[in-house]
Amino acid sequence: MKRKAIEKIEPAKTRKKGHIATVQTLDDIAIINVFDDKVLAVRYCINCKTGEHEYWTEKNGWKKGKLITAIEGNWYEWVWMKHAYKYPKIDSEEDRKRLLDITQDKYCANDVWSWIDHMEYSYDYDVRQTAEHNRKAKINNFMIKAPKLPKDADEWFFEKTAGEDYMFKEKGTENFSCTNCGESFDRSELTPIHQGKKKATHNDMVRCPSCGKLVQVKTRTDHITAPPESLYKLDKIDETASVLRIFRVDIEWDSGRRRIEIDEEIRIVIYKQDLFKSNRYEYKIFYNIPWEGWHKSNNLNYRARDGYMYPGDYSEALKNTAYEDAIRIIEFLAAAGWKLNYNRLLSGVYQVKGYAEKIEYMAKGRFRNLLRETVACTEYPGWNMAYYGPLDIRAKSINKMFYINDRQKINRIRDENGGNEMVRWMQYSDETGEKIPTETLRWLLRCGLRPENIRYHAGKYLSTTQLMNYIRRQQKEQYPGFTEEAVLEQYNDYLSMCKACNKNMQDELTYRPRELKRRHDEIVINKQQMDILKEMMASQKEREQYAQEMREKYPTAEKTLHEIKERYEYENEEYKIIVPESLVDIVKEGRALHHCAGSSERYFDRIETRETYICFLRRKEQEGVPFYTIEVEPSGTIRQHRSYMDEEPGIEQIRDFLKEWQRVLKKRLTKADKELAKISKEKRNANIEDLKAKNNTRVLQGLAEDFMDAEEIEELLEKAV
Repeated sequence: MKRKAIEKIEPAKTRKKGHIATVQTLDDIAIINVFDDKVLAVRYCINCKTGEHEYWTEKNGWKKGKLITAIEGNWYEWVWMKHAYKYPKIDSEEDRKRLLDITQDKYCANDVWSWIDHMEYSYDYDVRQTAEHNRKAKINNFMIKAPKLPKDADEWFFEKTAGEDYMFKEKGTENFSCTNCGESFDRSELTPIHQGKKKATHNDMVRCPSCGKLVQVKTRTDHITAPPESLYKLDKIDETASVLRIFRVDIEWDSGRRRIEIDEEIRIVIYKQDLFKSNRYEYKIFYNIPWEGWHKSNNLNYRARDGYMYPGDYSEALKNTAYEDAIRIIEFLAAAGWKLNYNRLLSGVYQVKGYAEKIEYMAKGRFRNLLRETVACTEYPGWNMAYYGPLDIRAKSINKMFYINDRQKINRIRDENGGNEMVRWMQYSDETGEKIPTETLRWLLRCGLRPENIRYHAGKYLSTTQLMNYIRRQQKEQYPGFTEEAVLEQYNDYLSMCKACNKNMQDELTYRPRELKRRHDEIVINKQQMDILKEMMASQKEREQYAQEMREKYPTAEKTLHEIKERYEYENEEYKIIVPESLVDIVKEGRALHHCAGSSERYFDRIETRETYICFLRRKEQEGVPFYTIEVEPSGTIRQHRSYMDEEPGIEQIRDFLKEWQRVLKKRLTKADKELAKISKEKRNANIEDLKAKNNTRVLQGLAEDFMDAEEIEELLEKAV
């Protein structure tokens, strides 16, 4: 854009008020001066040959932008207002003709603004395409500098990661083919290496008669595919950068051959820092998209996996980079053939000070599993935590790194080839002073238990060895089929409830019950009873007030309860049916057991109309503690039975008692009860039909589960009538 030349041209003014535009030209450039009430707001310029466009304002000077941005300033608001907003009115017919002539508009003679918008779009599109092409070309030209992967890389990786071959049986024959040499042999030519076996069978090891390699016989499958792994390679690109290349390696064996496919997926460009201060980035990640080349977006969800580092000059590649501290440990691990996620390892070096030294200590100190798990617990930049394992990677001493004072425990981790979980148990042992025998330790690790599982409950009463023996016994006697973790969870739950119920936690009969399941179920009921009693004592005034409101609304409900009390109450050696004395009792019962009988008016309405009654089922040994609430029809048909939190503890025994009560009750029913029973049945059926019409399957299912002997009782009633 010829900015200087345009600035020398004085803007053509207008004598009109409002939003007015005057038009001037300079070669192929159209200059549109936009005035607001005779005051120049903006000068917009567009090259009608190329589409290049810019605008000038007194406040901001020259800027690149469209006409809509020049006029409105807020382009996204303009887009929505475009059809409603009036473009500047062109000052004169001469200006309009001048603008049409320079734009050479043949198709939009009456709408020159649309033609300008079209030219802007075409120009901006070309600029974006050119910029994207140049960006990709720059990246690809840089990537081309990376050396090619050596031809023997596939065989090198195969020997590192697998190295094994197979002898597959050919379908329908007794012939076998070796995946190493491709030769075929009859079964009679294969001799198992195990003494005493004459015929090679599935998974036997034999020596190939042709190539002499020890291979495994496969008769039940004709192919094997190994999980994908990663091959890592560090290369210096030029004096400004190096690259960590991550290849996906797939190995597959089938009849007479093996295939090794290596595909490069990720490149992490590592920039030199000390020599080239202009580098704004320490690294950049690129992903190999087959149809686009190298791209910043990971559209194909590539992942770095455990793998091997290919031999190379790591010092030359990492020198003067943010990863320079990793040179020595990478050289050691690669030479020793460690299988690791080297991308995570380098991320740890980049993010955590002292990370490389700690990894080197673990590698040279023979903490093999701990090293692997430490690298696996290292996150990439951008996550909240760089490392989330049990060690303090930033610590300056070994004891502080392990959070363990006793050096013998650290040595034990090495001798047992322990990982993160063993570190946690040794930290627990060091913290509590408890010695954990090898058998117990291996059991804890095998079961996947952590110190957190026992620290706050079980660990306060039993040692780890006692706990192991206790859980094994409970698994055998009380919880067959349960995992060790599930049994421990039951035990912790039991101890927690015992403490809440103020049991004597110093008594071994309390903290170490022989029959854990029975004692657990008992303490659950005791805990519920405590909660129920606490609930009954709370907010008594509020409940009495609510009950009084129900009395006023349903004045005959309490009288009805008093009338049926003698007929409907019943007891045996274990349980007792009680008819409540007042509506207050129903409110207290419902809220103590946390169900709707004490808070929904429909139950009081049903008592008022004698459709159903509310009764309480209690244990005889604890008559004052709510247990079950029963909704019963005049016939004895039970509509609902609910306990604490709508649960049903001991429901089988409860149902037996309720059937016994129904048999006694049917002999006590009066003629009026039987007439009311018919009406109640009709209302119940109407309610069920209404629920079906509303497709309320949840409520229907609950009612179906709670109905008890309804049809049987009603048949007996009809015969009695």
